Amino acid sequence: MSLTFFQWYIIVINLIAFIVFIIDYQIYCHGGEGIQPQVLCNLVTIFGGAFGAFVAETLCQRKITKYNVQSRIYTFIWLFLQLVFFWILWGPNHEAAREQILSFYNGHRIICIYYAGINVVSFIAFAADKIKAMRGAWRISEFSLLGLCLIGGGVGGILAMDICNHKVTKMYFMFGVTAMICLHLVLLSLVLIGAI
Repeated sequence: MSLTFFQWYIIVINLIAFIVFIIDYQIYCHGGEGIQPQVLCNLVTIFGGAFGAFVAETLCQRKITKYNVQSRIYTFIWLFLQLVFFWILWGPNHEAAREQILSFYNGHRIICIYYAGINVVSFIAFAADKIKAMRGAWRISEFSLLGLCLIGGGVGGILAMDICNHKVTKMYFMFGVTAMICLHLVLLSLVLIGAI
């Protein structure tokens, strides 16, 4: 069985993520701040390397502490999302899953466009707030940022949090945005099966 380009990409990005996280941990253990800028670690995780990052974090930091729990949760969220995506692409019923997603899109185009739009707006709002924080300018309220996530922009919010390294130390953002993503996944599942 030969691997497709995308499957090779997933293997390579996970190896890169594993190596990056091992190097980051070693730098940190020897008195440094880890790989700088920190966004490099986030990008390899987001773009398909969550499994490699999760394995490296688990091997390097076996004990979960208040200092590494945040990183573990984010890595686990991305791992979960990537596993769902890969299951749709290559799972035993991948053709039926793709047909069902296409059918869902055709039947609920407005909902899909809404989710795409609100996540773009949420990403921009989180990124703009980070820029404003760096410049010392008037900030976007946390209520507004969490509100965008509550109405469906959680994925855009968590992407911006990871890429911009923004609001990641605030536990209510970490758990709140994650909970809102889960809530909307449940709502979309209910729409998919016709319960709503």
